[in-house]
This record gives sequence, structure tokens and C-alpha cells, in this order.
Amino acid sequence: MTFLFLADSNFCRAAYEQGLKRSGDCAYIDAVLKSEPETQEYRPRLWLEISIVTLVMLLFLSISILSMRQKNATTDEVPHISAGYTYIAQGDFRLNPEHPPLVKALAGLSLLRLRPAADFTDTTWKEHKQISFGSKFLFEWNDADRLVFWARIPVVVLALGFGLGVFFCAREFYGWQAGYLGLLLYLFNPDTLAHSQVVTTDLAVAGFLFLSVYTFYRALCQLRLARVLLFAVCVGLTLVSKFSGVLVFLFLLLVGAAFALSQTTIATLEERKSDSPRRFSTFQEKAYVVIVLLGFSFVVSLLVIWVGYGFHTSISSDPAVVRSLDWQQHWEKSGLTSSLLHMAYNLRLFPEAYTYGFLQALESTQSRYAFLLGNYSETGWWYYFLVTFVVKTPIPLLLFILSGFLFIKRYGAGFAIEALLLLPVALYWLIAIFQHLNIGHRHLLPVYPFLIVFATKAGRALQRPAAKRLAVVVGLLLTWNLAETMLIYPHFLAYFNEIAGGADHGRQWLTDSNIDWGQDLKGLALYRQQHPDEPFYLSYFGAASPDYYGIKANYLLGYNLQVLKKLDAHEVVPFEQIPAGAIVAISATNLSGVHLRHFDFPGTEDFLRKLNALQPIANIGHSILIYRMP
Repeated sequence: MTFLFLADSNFCRAAYEQGLKRSGDCAYIDAVLKSEPETQEYRPRLWLEISIVTLVMLLFLSISILSMRQKNATTDEVPHISAGYTYIAQGDFRLNPEHPPLVKALAGLSLLRLRPAADFTDTTWKEHKQISFGSKFLFEWNDADRLVFWARIPVVVLALGFGLGVFFCAREFYGWQAGYLGLLLYLFNPDTLAHSQVVTTDLAVAGFLFLSVYTFYRALCQLRLARVLLFAVCVGLTLVSKFSGVLVFLFLLLVGAAFALSQTTIATLEERKSDSPRRFSTFQEKAYVVIVLLGFSFVVSLLVIWVGYGFHTSISSDPAVVRSLDWQQHWEKSGLTSSLLHMAYNLRLFPEAYTYGFLQALESTQSRYAFLLGNYSETGWWYYFLVTFVVKTPIPLLLFILSGFLFIKRYGAGFAIEALLLLPVALYWLIAIFQHLNIGHRHLLPVYPFLIVFATKAGRALQRPAAKRLAVVVGLLLTWNLAETMLIYPHFLAYFNEIAGGADHGRQWLTDSNIDWGQDLKGLALYRQQHPDEPFYLSYFGAASPDYYGIKANYLLGYNLQVLKKLDAHEVVPFEQIPAGAIVAISATNLSGVHLRHFDFPGTEDFLRKLNALQPIANIGHSILIYRMP
């Protein structure tokens, strides 16, 4: 993919070198290229550009590797990593079907050379209990830290690829300065660094949604085979990244309609071979091309989906697993999506695991416990993601995005390109406002690549001869953004900006994967080693094993597999039995009470009220608070 972009990166270089205004018409730029071939004096700049991009990517890679070694497996990684390995090693998709296989399978591939132990005679495997099996796979049968580290590497590589996509897009639309700006804003965004270090689906779907729209635009500009194939494959990869990736077709439909309404024309494949090439210029002609490309991308996507599931028709080779699938409960529910999936199931259009997983994903979005500013809800708030966007986005990036709107008239790249960047964001925001899954800012990741490219108009403005003051402002904002990111190292997941009062106050705004995904047991283990003799009580939120990290504790009510087993055996310590002077470590999510209050465990509300009235004596990664009981 990178080589295809590099091969085409000359597309608007000559126009920017000559200081010509971007018309929004791809043919205009191409005509400039034909009349102004690349000169020898440009080559040093090209090598310098490659060197700078490589240096930035190496810095990102170094920070990612150093920081992810300090974090244990998050809640979702425990089932994801183990499921990914079983996909590759067994060709069996019984575990974690509610997420498509791409990221998990990449993680599984990276584990093959390690030859991890896995007991496929274990009851947790036979009964496809994904969290229990994942816990044993990582923390009982193998070296968890080693497996988690190597499973995360493919996600870091994906993040680098998406960063290049942002770089080339910004560079093409607004010039080489904008390319550098976009690359820095994307790779050194705390959200990117946080989610590039975990084996989950959020970063992948965000990146491939963006690349699908960008490559769609390039294919429309010029119907070259390489561009069309790249676009179609990106759409397919979006669909096997996360089930919400199906929104890509709505994105493409909106962008295609805007393209058809714009003045931009479509060049045919024969353009370079003809003195007077055929171009599609009317709305009807361009709309026809859009429909054909969307149809082609759907066909290629079907192939990509089947490849993603290894061409396995059935979810498992075990008949007992196949019989255990409760299809009827899904078919009985009304709704257009369920009806379409039922039709696809009857036609055997998709692998069984894809259809069943999609249905499970739909069910999981209906209601989830959520927390926002001290309030609780099972159906969420319409303004939830507006709040997360304001408090989880670095203020410099917010200012850059605002500048994109301020500069849109003078430095915009034409109707088709501005629509490409803003329409997907508007649609995604509209969907986010009306959905009920308010458990994480991570679900807003798809808007960032579009907004970051949109924000790089400041880079284009820097091309003016008299832009010294603007250059100082851009430099200060970029420095501020980088400083924000590095100051939160290595706790990128817990980032909150100054509006929220920083990471220390983040738990008052949001919980769960916004700040606490169970990732800080390693840090808690170090604290425990420094205080080995004090009475120690733990209320942990996460799927990792405290015992694995040598954390000896009396277990309080929590939300993790180990405690839930103790709860069933009546081995959880009642809150009133905690002695004065004892140390209590509690996850930020548990401290909010968003999950604990539903256990109907005696004394929970009073205990949480008491802790919230105290000042913590230590803070582990901003996700685990340490208190001394009075």
C-alpha cells in the first residue's frame, strides 16, 4: 500500500511547487504534472521528506514499544488474543465472534512462532467461555507478558500505516507542510498511542474507514486499476476489522454524491494513452461510476471477508458448538439489519461466524452500564460523545480543527475534498448521538483521521511568503500537543486535557476504557512490593490475573473473573471487615460504582461514599487509586 501511495505522490507536487491554487479538479493537477516534469533539484527534498517521515515513525515505534511493556493485558485483550490464536491454530471461530477476525488473527499470527501452550480439551474451550479460556491461555498455560507484547506488535504496525495514509492525504490536499503536520498530529495523539498498543478493533476500523474514503476519492479522480483495487480491498478490510465498519458504505455514498455534484471530473483508464481522453463530467455520468465502484467494492469485500475467516463456512468443526448457536432468538427480533442478515444467512453469503457475530454485536449495543459526570445509565446520553470529544482531545488539536473551518474559504481544497473530510464526520456524529453504547471514547476514533487532515490547512497557509507569525503559532501549538502527549507517558489511555483538569481528575468525568481498562496491575505489583507487610485489600476491574503478577491481597467486590468466582464461593471480604489503617486499592471504574452497584452486595454504596470522601495516598497509572482506611 505504501509503495502505491509513493508511486502516486507526484500527483500534485508540481502544482504546489509552482504555488498554484488547488482547484479541486484532479485533471488540473495532472495537467500541471505533464507540463512541469519533476526536476533534479526536487530530489534532495524528496529524500529529506522520506528521512523526516521515517524518523517520526521510528520515534512513534520506540515510544509504543517502551510504554506497552509497562501495561498488562486490558479487559478486551484477554479474549481477543486467545481467540486470535485459536483462529490461526485451529481454524475455529467459536471464541469472541462478536468482533470480526482481522486484528485478532494478526495477533494470532504473531504468536505462532512462540508455540504457546493451549489445552483444547479444557472445559472452557468446549463450552466456548472466551474470558475463562483467555485467562487460562495467558496467565496459567503461558508467559502472559511475552504473548501480550508480541500480539500487540501488528496493531502498532497498523497505526504506522494509518499514519502514512494521513500523511499522504494531507500532503496531496494541502501540500507537503500539511503532510508533516497531519503525521505528527495523528501519530502523537494520545488516542492513537493508547489504542495502537492494545489488541482491539477500534484503531483498525477507524484507520480503514479513513483509507476507504480516501482511496475511493483517488479512484474517482482517475479510474486506474491499481487505485480501484486498493479502494475495494480497503473496504473489505474495514468490514473484517469491526462490525461497525459496515458504515463505510454510507460514508462512500455521501462522498460519492458530493463528488458527482462537484466540478471535479473523472478521468478514464485510457487518459494517458489518448490525446483527447474521455472524461466523465456530468452528474449522471459520475453517479453511474460511483454506483459501479460501490458494487465492485462490495464484491471484493465478500472475498476479503471469506479470506478473513479462512474460507470456513461453519463457525466450528465441532458439531456441538454449531448446535449451541441460538439463531432463533436473533431472527425473532424485528429490524432491517436483522432481516438483511437473515437473508444473507439463507443465501450463505457470509461465513457463519460473520453472520452470527454481527447479530451478537447488534444485541450488545442495546444497553450497557455507563458513567458520565457522576451519573449512571443503561441507555446512555445523547451528548456522551460530545463530552468525551471535548475532554479527551488535546486542546491544541481542537484549535487546529477550528482553524480548518476558519481557513476553509481561503485555503480549502475544493468542494469535493472538503465534503470528503466533513461528511463522514457529520454522519458518524449523528449516529453516535443516537446510539446507546456509551462505554468508551474509543468508539469516536473514526472521526479523528478525517478531522486531522481537515485541520492541516494551517500547513497550506504556511506556504504564503508572509506567514512568519502563523508559523510561530503553528509551531507553538504543535509543541504544546507533543508536550501533552509525552507528559502522560506511558499512561496514554488515561489522558484528559486541561478542560477536564488532567488525568488525575478524569475519573470524575468518565470511567471504563476511557481511563481504566484493567491495564495497571504491573504498576500495582511494584507498589505492593514496596509495601509488603501492610494489610492489603483489592477491588479490581479487569480481566488480567492479580495472582499472576504476585499481588497478594484480600479480595473485595470487583468486576473481574477471579473475584466473580470468589463471590460465588462467598470468599469476597465484606466491606465492614476492612480494619482501620489497612490499604485499599480500587480501580477507578469500581470506585465510580457503575458496575458494583448492580451486584446488590451489602454495604457497597456506603463503602464507595467513604472512599470518595478520602484523598488517595497513591495513584497507579491514573486507573488504580490507593487509600488508607481511617
